[in-house]
Amino acid sequence: MTTETESPIPETDAETEEAQSIHPLRSRLGRRIVFILVLISGTITFLATLTQLYFDYSQQFNNVDKRHLEIRNIHTHLLASSLWNFDLTILQQRMNGLINLPYIDYLEIKSDDYKISAGKPVTGRKTSNVYPLTFQDPITGKSEKIGTILVESNVQQIYDSLLNDFLVTLAINAAKTTLVCYLILIVFHHSINQRIFSIVRYLRQYNPRHRTHPLKVRNYPIITQKNDELSLLCNETNKLTKNLAILYQNIRFEQARLADFAHVSSDWLWETDASLKLIYCSEGMLEALHLEESHHLTFNQIEQFHAAVQLQQFLNEKQNFQHCEVALTLNGHQRWLMFQAQARYNNDDHEFLGFRGTALNITELKSVQSELETLNQSLENTVQERTQDLAQSLKRLKQAQAQLIQSEKLAALGGLVAGVAHEVNTPLGIAVTATSIIEEVTEEFESAFRNQTLTTDQFVDLTGRLKSGSELLQSNLGRASKLIRDFKQTAVDQVSESRSKFNIHQVIMALIASMHPETRKIPVTPQLEGDENLMMNSLPGILTQIVSNLIMNSIVHAFEGEHPSPIIHIKFYAEAQNIILEYQDNGIGVPHELHEKIFEPFYTSKRGYGGSGLGLNLVFNLVTQKLKGTLQFTSEPGQGVHYRIQLPKTLD
Repeated sequence: MTTETESPIPETDAETEEAQSIHPLRSRLGRRIVFILVLISGTITFLATLTQLYFDYSQQFNNVDKRHLEIRNIHTHLLASSLWNFDLTILQQRMNGLINLPYIDYLEIKSDDYKISAGKPVTGRKTSNVYPLTFQDPITGKSEKIGTILVESNVQQIYDSLLNDFLVTLAINAAKTTLVCYLILIVFHHSINQRIFSIVRYLRQYNPRHRTHPLKVRNYPIITQKNDELSLLCNETNKLTKNLAILYQNIRFEQARLADFAHVSSDWLWETDASLKLIYCSEGMLEALHLEESHHLTFNQIEQFHAAVQLQQFLNEKQNFQHCEVALTLNGHQRWLMFQAQARYNNDDHEFLGFRGTALNITELKSVQSELETLNQSLENTVQERTQDLAQSLKRLKQAQAQLIQSEKLAALGGLVAGVAHEVNTPLGIAVTATSIIEEVTEEFESAFRNQTLTTDQFVDLTGRLKSGSELLQSNLGRASKLIRDFKQTAVDQVSESRSKFNIHQVIMALIASMHPETRKIPVTPQLEGDENLMMNSLPGILTQIVSNLIMNSIVHAFEGEHPSPIIHIKFYAEAQNIILEYQDNGIGVPHELHEKIFEPFYTSKRGYGGSGLGLNLVFNLVTQKLKGTLQFTSEPGQGVHYRIQLPKTLD
């Protein structure tokens, strides 16, 4: 197990950071920011000063030009008048007065051989203009040039003044920028630099193995805020360190758990390098193979693995493998171990790095497997014998089931016979009574005729009575005949399983008529809805058995007590190549928990009251097996039952 060590901080770096956190001028980030501020401020100040200098320069030279133009436009006429009158004294006085004007340093008038000047000639940088002196005669109005005047201005003074202003402005701005930058540096140092170093020192000293107090940074009034960005960084740092401590504890826990699982799930743990040399073995493996920790041998160099050919093949393939069973002789005893390993490759260049694998002792498992093989051999004979017995039992069970179903059908037919016999007795009894009435009328008619006492009224009365008796006899004999015919057809269909093409409406109507003795006990008359011309090529007897069992089930179970308006509704229609038969009643319904049980054989809620529990089971078997159809059942308590039977129109 590796131990965790903290990386020491170099002493020189620690001293440097301590100095940076104490003195604002030692802050690298602060100096960088100040340098950028000085650079930006200096550039802006320099450009602003140059702009101001340019405007001052333009203004100064504009003033010089204005002064020269003033002399040309205003004073040249006065000077020309004094020169024309040859009044040199006044001329000199005027020139000396002009010299005192700003931006005028030297004036010189030339006229023929005369030269009059005022001021000192400019020897340095200067600007000069020569203007003509023109005298205009006030009488004639004629103008005459009588000389020129030279005007000079010293611009070196302007340059010196502008340069001095420029330097003074730069010095003032530099001092101001230095002071502002220093103040900014102090503010930055207290608001950002020191707080950053507090976070850095906390993170450098933080160790998830030890409990530490939360990080707190100092807030300075005015220059910092309680919830500023660095405070947010401090809060997130506390969250991060807290999560890191939790993660570290979870990793340590998972590491210990994984180590326990590894030792429990595997007997040996091993690892090889790229040359297939063992660079790690668990203590159990070292002890069993009598190896030292620094052996660094391959499997084929270990004596116990000389015969492990399959393991050597897997290792040489340098691919993942598992379920490699190896027989080893350890301490004089044979042991079976199952090896499996994961091949490790470099993700960058897919270079093979070695194996990491486990070995599980399966000696007991192999022993049990050998015993199981011996036991399986003995069990096979027993299974064959039991299979033969089960086959015979199944055969007898099928025969019993067939007999039971046949008995159920015959029992239903017997009940139907008794009901029909009782039903036929009524029209036959009425027919016997009608016959007696006819005999009496006939005897009375013959007696009156022989005695010649037959009157017209008596003849009409006897004829009417004879006619009524004949009609009553005919209708009841017809009714009895129809009952017997329907019963005969139903009885034949229920007993017979011959395939034929039949009219669905006629078959079901005949069944309903034959079941009238049972349905009138409720009383309820099943309603049939469907196409009277719809034909079906199948087993009519099976269909009548299905419908009769459903009707009997409704009679026995659905209408317990006195139902106000019992209804049985049967509907059939064609759908593609199938016939859909829907059966519904409005009885008491079936609870949800009994939906699956009602189709089980011998399950009945009328045990001891004549119920056999085979009615719906017989319906299900006849639908699915005999007619190759499907049956769906739905019911809600108090809302009756609904059967949806889908049958092929033509039975294959």
